[in-house]
Amino acid sequence: MFRSALPLACIGLVLLSAPALAEPARNLGITVAPLGAYVLQGSEEVGRTVGYSAGLGWAYRKPGAVLEVGGHLASSRHLTEVTPMAVRVVPLGDTRVRPFLGVGASLLVPHSRPQPAPDALGSRVLQVGFELCGGVGLELGENLFLSAEARYQNFSARGNPFSGERQHLRSTFLGLG
Repeated sequence: MFRSALPLACIGLVLLSAPALAEPARNLGITVAPLGAYVLQGSEEVGRTVGYSAGLGWAYRKPGAVLEVGGHLASSRHLTEVTPMAVRVVPLGDTRVRPFLGVGASLLVPHSRPQPAPDALGSRVLQVGFELCGGVGLELGENLFLSAEARYQNFSARGNPFSGERQHLRSTFLGLG
């Protein structure tokens, strides 16, 4: 009887202590940004592409931390751009208003080529680059926040990600999470 009671007591102790070890559910923030605009600027001969975009963003941060990991996916009629992971600094920590600055790696996939002449979307299918982002989140309620974000992304216009021929994507988004 004592041999079976000891394993049962250990299992019961683990089950009772598991909720104490769990992190709060507020660590992951998902943002839906239906209002976005972008400007993709290539070299002088190819010009620029302008449009509206919608996006989905995410961020993971432990309570009290000044660093978070986030990313986003945004798409429009002309392009889709994604930053799977960016590291962001949140200097004010757990406050109602949370500004942030971040850096990450980005991918750009053009959808359409509206004219036969070269345009800012380039001729490649997948373009690799980096992102600088900044924004602010405003907590409206316990599980609701407003988010505004601006991004600067720099992509290679050639096969080599370190090519000197670059494209610049500037975008802004307003969302709710």
